[in-house]
Amino acid sequence: MADTPTDARWQRGNGAEIRLSGSWTLLLDDRRRQRLARELGELDAPRNYGWNLKQVDALDSAGARLLWDVWDRQLPDRLECQDDHRHWFRWLQETHFPAPPVPRRLDEAIERVLQAGLGFVRAIGGILLLIGQLLVDVAWCVRDPRVIPWREIAATIYHVGAAPMLLLGLVGFAIGVVMAIQIGMTLQQFGAPMMIIQMMGLAVLRELGPVIAGLILAGRSGSAITAGIGSMHLTGEYDALRAFGSSPSLRLALPRVIGATISVPLLVVWTDIAALFGGALTGQLDLGVGYKLFLIRLPQSVQIVNFWIGLGKGALFGMTIALVGCYFGMTAPPDTAGLSRNTTLSVVVSLTLILIFDASSGALLTHVGLL
Repeated sequence: MADTPTDARWQRGNGAEIRLSGSWTLLLDDRRRQRLARELGELDAPRNYGWNLKQVDALDSAGARLLWDVWDRQLPDRLECQDDHRHWFRWLQETHFPAPPVPRRLDEAIERVLQAGLGFVRAIGGILLLIGQLLVDVAWCVRDPRVIPWREIAATIYHVGAAPMLLLGLVGFAIGVVMAIQIGMTLQQFGAPMMIIQMMGLAVLRELGPVIAGLILAGRSGSAITAGIGSMHLTGEYDALRAFGSSPSLRLALPRVIGATISVPLLVVWTDIAALFGGALTGQLDLGVGYKLFLIRLPQSVQIVNFWIGLGKGALFGMTIALVGCYFGMTAPPDTAGLSRNTTLSVVVSLTLILIFDASSGALLTHVGLL
């Protein structure tokens, strides 16, 4: 005998008889329904039993479907039930239910990967088209300098370049301190603490400064650019801009691309200074390398070309962040869910492209002998 805490119950009677009682309806708790289905399904050949439903108080399509599945979609040889309950089983006999879908996890995984790949390729294609449109806008600005959006460019330089200075300064200083501690411990074991100057200078100027600034600005400014332009679809400003004959790429994308391309290299320099200051301070306190000596030896230990390479990376990362942010903002659908999705995609694509460009530039510079 098995008894559930619900109103639906069953018990094994004399001989091969199953007696049901209570209410077998849709109101049955889902977990109790699953428990009843599991208990009845564990019977050996359920259709060979005699099923007595005379004591069932209520039966609807959900309860009948539970028993129908237990009976493997065929009526048992012996079934006793009330006349008003029997029509449910006749209805189930005459109804064709589609077979449950067979889970194909591998096919679904491959389809999701293909869709993600196509989406990435589509985004790259759209960004390239935006670059072409911006080149046309630049030519138009050269022909008629009055249309150059100076005010928007200045606003972008402030929002992208000036606003995050405190954040980048703190992050750069902290990374400089951590790097000096970690590298200094190893150098002290070999009795060469002075090498901290060359290692810090090369790593910060060439790699860490541009990458740190790029990654932080991709999350901060890239998402802000996408959300700012995308929200114009919600308020109708984007359509109004086009209705008045203004080019969205000229008024929205071009100032942001120019502003970010100017601002990010300057932020790279700021981040470099903060990281090197953290390294010099840690070197004096932890390694006994004076900060004056650090500043004197730094230009002698690190070639100036590394500084210019960092600036070039900053300009490339700034242009990438702005282009990606503008593309996803201009293609955002006019609803909050779509805007949220495009903002997330903007950050993900920006971070991915920054890392790809950084790795590619490292490999390229190595082959030309600059690394």
